[in-house]
Amino acid sequence: MNNDAQIQLIQMLINILKICGTYYLSTKIVNILEHNIYKKIITYVIIIFISVICKVIRDSNGFLNSTIILAFLLSITFSINTKNDEGYSLCITVISLSINYILYYMAICISYVPNIILGINDIYGRFIVVAILYAIIVCLFLKIKRFKQGFTFVQKKLSNDYFNVLILNISITILFLITLIVSTEFEFETIKNYGMALIFFAIIMFITIQKSLKLYYKQKMLVKDLNETKEELENKKKEVEELEKENLNFSKISHSIAHKQKALEYKLNTLMVNSEVGEELDLKDRLEDITKELKQETVIELGKTDIPEIDDMLAYMQSECVKSKIDFQLQLSGNIHHMVNNYIDKDKLEILLADLIKNAIIAINYSENTNKSILVRLGIIEGIYSLYVYDSGIEFELETLENLGIKPSTTHGDNGGTGMGMMNTFDTLKQYKASMTIHEYGKPSKDNFTKLIQIAFDNKNEFKISSYRQDKINKKK
Repeated sequence: MNNDAQIQLIQMLINILKICGTYYLSTKIVNILEHNIYKKIITYVIIIFISVICKVIRDSNGFLNSTIILAFLLSITFSINTKNDEGYSLCITVISLSINYILYYMAICISYVPNIILGINDIYGRFIVVAILYAIIVCLFLKIKRFKQGFTFVQKKLSNDYFNVLILNISITILFLITLIVSTEFEFETIKNYGMALIFFAIIMFITIQKSLKLYYKQKMLVKDLNETKEELENKKKEVEELEKENLNFSKISHSIAHKQKALEYKLNTLMVNSEVGEELDLKDRLEDITKELKQETVIELGKTDIPEIDDMLAYMQSECVKSKIDFQLQLSGNIHHMVNNYIDKDKLEILLADLIKNAIIAINYSENTNKSILVRLGIIEGIYSLYVYDSGIEFELETLENLGIKPSTTHGDNGGTGMGMMNTFDTLKQYKASMTIHEYGKPSKDNFTKLIQIAFDNKNEFKISSYRQDKINKKK
């Protein structure tokens, strides 16, 4: 083989070495591991074929054209193998190509030392030395701690735009300088100037890559901290919601127990007034004053449901009405035992009565109406087991209507209102699929009730408002 043929062969081998190295760097930059050995073999066979094409183009059209063709062919190969889009693949290929040329020319510069020491003069020996040094430099480059996982800042499809564009521009500049050096006839001053510029941009590139990686990791840590903080806030929010729910449930239970407690206190007081227990406990004298006060009012004897808890609660509520000089009436129809056995638990009915009657008392106490009346209807009404509570007090506040069943709301906190009564009521309605209708007949008057709370155990769980001021209520909603 003559000298020209040997040079052509070595140039072809160098070209294959550089292009294979470029593709290998591309896969390492984006940290892609290919485990399919057959796919690897096919890929590198295609790369060798691309190397031959680029060598032919370089010999006929120059180094610049061959480099452009090389970048496009490699990016297409990379895109097909990694399933990335062509634009992203081209950017990765250009960056890899510029880094690869820098590492390759570093290997050439270092090769002069072993060539001189070992006295290697033949073209094949020098190629082997360059190839070995090039492989070592590439491996050492990829062993750098920051580069082990590739360039993480370009692995998110060039999401870090500023640094990626900067590195891409530096890469293009490096390729352009290499093109100028290869294409320029050997003139020491010219090559020295281009070489110095190449070294400068190579240093700038590696510094930029290092800074990009540092900022990427800082950003990653900030995002991690932000996500952890966000997760912690979500957990705290859930804890607060759970605590609020527990507090609400506790308030409901406390509210219900308070009604029962007062009813039992009333019954106990009644028993002590009429028994020797009161005398023995020295409580009779104190309770006689209350009894005298109660006897000043005409008290209508209430009908009996024959359910002690219900009767006690109704009696207690009647006593509360007497204190406020409110006329309290009760109408029973149907079998209440059947009602508590089939439609609503007696404890729930007891609290339902207490809540609705207490609200009616508060509404009347806030009214200046001379008509102070409450009517409770319990049992079968219009063919359905129901509970109706009429009162002559003030109408609901619009804000209260808006929050009914959603959150505790009252405008009468100074008079014992907590808003928990309606919360309890809506929970009971939901539990037993009962329906509620609020009827507002008009402003307080001496001739009529102002409103009716109508609860029907109809298995529909509906809520309606029928009011003389329907327009205002609709606007508020």
